[in-house]
Amino acid sequence: MAQSRKRPHAAVAEDVELERSLLKSGLGGAACGVDSGGVPVIDMSQGDDACAAAMWEAATGVGFFTVTNHGIDEALIDRAFGAAASFFAQPVADKETQSPFAREMNSGFEYMAQVRPSTGLADRKESLQITARAGAMEGRWPASPGDFEGTAKELMAKAHALGCRVLSLLEPRACPTLSRGTLAKSHQLWAPDGQCTLRLLHYMPTDKAALAALQASGRQHWRAGPHTDWCCCTLLFQRPGNEGLECASNPRAGSTRWTAVDPVPGGIAVNVGDMLARWSDNRLLSNLHRVRLPTPAECDPPKPRYSMAFFLQADKHCMLESETYEPITAGDYLLGRIRSNFADSAAAVANQADGAAAGAAEGAAPAEGAA
Repeated sequence: MAQSRKRPHAAVAEDVELERSLLKSGLGGAACGVDSGGVPVIDMSQGDDACAAAMWEAATGVGFFTVTNHGIDEALIDRAFGAAASFFAQPVADKETQSPFAREMNSGFEYMAQVRPSTGLADRKESLQITARAGAMEGRWPASPGDFEGTAKELMAKAHALGCRVLSLLEPRACPTLSRGTLAKSHQLWAPDGQCTLRLLHYMPTDKAALAALQASGRQHWRAGPHTDWCCCTLLFQRPGNEGLECASNPRAGSTRWTAVDPVPGGIAVNVGDMLARWSDNRLLSNLHRVRLPTPAECDPPKPRYSMAFFLQADKHCMLESETYEPITAGDYLLGRIRSNFADSAAAVANQADGAAAGAAEGAAPAEGAA
């Protein structure tokens, strides 16, 4: 069996190539065929057995599910969204000064710097990445708003606990050879080699003229291009009125149908990532997802879209082992994926040039719609 395994870095390249193939095949740009309702909602106040069964069915099907009664206080989520909106309302230069982006640390603020292999274009968004590793946020915590760091750390602690519960419920069937609790223990907060990350996302308002310019550019633009997540699992916080997320099963599962993942009041969307797919020997597959451009109705008047994603990324030293792949540390795996999306600042600037008129309309007033 060992001789048929895929080499560590070749396997990372394969995952990147899967995303790149979405552009060549047209799958990444296929129309969304299923409106909201195709993604299961799981009440976590049920017993563990019922939750685990429902999560497994969803994770091996559409790939996304939404959890309710999850134990994270809505007031905390609201505070975190408020802190994010206040930060993003500042001028881009101020945000870059407060939280300079460090690619190798997966931390800091970026403005339209992420270029997906599936599109070759910069995502039409800005984000702040907070990696829970000792020293990763040194010199990168925003000074404004004043309660930002405390609110972010409080949300991360709650999201980490929920994410570890999800992983523990999936673990017996996903990774039957692992000792129980291995997945949860492999994701530490603020450890010397921790990699869990909270990403605050702001998709800038787009007016009708900017939307028309993007659509007439001859290339297919996205607020976030089609991709899989690199982690074990993702918790996504989104609010009603901020629609746009769409998902499809991993192409390795043979499905090509895109489904809307609309916000559910009081709910958190969950999806499987590439690390868990690898660790589970593909018993679970990471799923595709993307954020579409706003509709004309959503541009009248223009409004922003905010979301917050918590990525459970295994600690750097953790060895991702399976029968299919040669072992690779979680640190090496994550770094390979980061480099495929954030090549360098010059490349990011070059990719921003496509649709520059629309980008100017989106980014001209950083404070617009950020209340």
